[in-house]
Amino acid sequence: MMSSTQKTGRDGGALQGKRTLVTGANSGIGRATALRFAQEGALVGLVSRRQSLLEEVAQIIRENHGKALVLPADVAKEREVEGAVSRVVTEWGGLDCLVAVAGIELFGQGDDRVDRLSLEAWQKIMDINLTGMFLSCKHAVGAMLKGKGGSVIVTGSPTGLYGGCLGEHAYSASKAGCHGLARVMANEYAQLGIRVNVVVPGFIDTPINAPVFAEPKLVAELVQRIPMRRAGLPEEVAAMNVWLASDEASFATGGYFVVDGGETAI
Repeated sequence: MMSSTQKTGRDGGALQGKRTLVTGANSGIGRATALRFAQEGALVGLVSRRQSLLEEVAQIIRENHGKALVLPADVAKEREVEGAVSRVVTEWGGLDCLVAVAGIELFGQGDDRVDRLSLEAWQKIMDINLTGMFLSCKHAVGAMLKGKGGSVIVTGSPTGLYGGCLGEHAYSASKAGCHGLARVMANEYAQLGIRVNVVVPGFIDTPINAPVFAEPKLVAELVQRIPMRRAGLPEEVAAMNVWLASDEASFATGGYFVVDGGETAI
């Protein structure tokens, strides 16, 4: 696993020269993925709304001889997503991989069971998690079709597979939508050289889960449901993303790749 002090830009890495766009690259799984991809030799376009945090990630990559583009954008706004993809294509001549991580979770902050869920909270979550995923895929796939294909990695969730996340009906629905989009894309683009897969992180120690980690009793309860009896790390999800983006995964498309310590196995 990689920390922010480990080297990036390693020659001969698993992703050497792959032109990549990572959304949600400012923190958590997206940040860990961007750093690990750079370590494996990828050229990494960094997307999120918070430019200052992207600059920090880019600095780490560049200090370790990697290449990064800072691309501040709101994934829910098509013009901004299109601009980010266009910048990568202009700078590096194409796009080989999209890792779509950007998303929000409003646990205890607006998401709720359906009879109490406001339209405003529902729409906010859908705009970023589902519409943002659609827009990211739309423009990334468009760029890949002009090249030699590529790999799309959709960040999913167990909440989109099972009904276990009580009180988060909008988030669960948004992730189920992402799963459905990925599966039909995998079928549609398989013969056009584009692979599409879903990575399903379990309970991961990231800023998006900070409200949960602020409640020790809740954390203790949650980890008891995980066979490995701990939360996962962003770097462990990033490692799966590396494999799916690499040529080693050349026959993998339309799949769910779970990184959850065994939680969904029981």
